[in-house]
Amino acid sequence: MENRKPEENSDEKIRYLNVQTRVKEIRGFYAHLVSYVSVNIVLIIFNILYHQLGYMKIKVNQFYSLIVWGIIILVHAGFVFLGKDWEQRKIRKLMDKEK
Repeated sequence: MENRKPEENSDEKIRYLNVQTRVKEIRGFYAHLVSYVSVNIVLIIFNILYHQLGYMKIKVNQFYSLIVWGIIILVHAGFVFLGKDWEQRKIRKLMDKEK
């Protein structure tokens, strides 16, 4: 695979910058998702161990971070994968399908 940067002031350069920005957005989402899963696994394990020590009641407030952060992850996913140009991408995809 050839690894070259596009020429200055070209359509290819503009597309390259757009794709580069898009990849950064997607990478940011996945980093957010990995941190969400990692932190919540640790919290769940801690809660399980804590309950085995004699505290058998599971309280809703123990899952606030899981619930609230999960909603934030869904919103982040919406912005990254649907985003402002979702309609344009969908139109292009359907037009290409019609060809």
